[in-house]
Amino acid sequence: MYTRRSMNISSFVSVSEQTVNDLAHFAWCALVALHTARLEGQARSPLTTHTFLLSWLARAQKQRRFPRTVASDIDRLLRSARQKGPATGLQQQLEYIWYVCTGPADGQSELFLLTQIIEQLKTDGWINAVVTDEEWGQEKLMAEFEGESALLVRKSELMRNFSHQGVMLAPVNFLVTGDMAAVTGLLDATGLYYDIPERPHNRSRLVLTPVTAFD
Repeated sequence: MYTRRSMNISSFVSVSEQTVNDLAHFAWCALVALHTARLEGQARSPLTTHTFLLSWLARAQKQRRFPRTVASDIDRLLRSARQKGPATGLQQQLEYIWYVCTGPADGQSELFLLTQIIEQLKTDGWINAVVTDEEWGQEKLMAEFEGESALLVRKSELMRNFSHQGVMLAPVNFLVTGDMAAVTGLLDATGLYYDIPERPHNRSRLVLTPVTAFD
């Protein structure tokens, strides 16, 4: 039986941008959830956008999805949304929080964006783990995560394929058990490039590709 290792990308690659702070991560999660809902044909009008975000914030508060450091912000947004309705502009407020905390998303490195995706998956209950090269090709590794939502990656690729500035230098391979669409939806939302070369049996291989490969 393998020991499960929580994935913390910044511990393998030294970069100036560490995991997003709590407030930025909260805003990003809300905006990605909205983006995903719109891909599914929901939240396309101001009213339905307001209703979706209000419901999302209420669930986040009830389930305590985020640290106490953002509890007051969630409470403030909820109170304002319930009092003012769609005029609150929840989407605009969340976008402003994200912008103020991180700056324009287009200026963030690939490693920074990937770290956010990992954090979102963890929030959604996914298992994220790094493994050795020896473990990577063994069937019993996949057997450990059978029936669960998990994202697996080799430690060696994380260390070798990102620069110190967080720029991806070469493709990074992941194994996905669970709903592949949950992973690709987040990748699409952040603008990262990927390929799915094969889907054998109970697992899927996803390859994260450098943006420079498309220049």
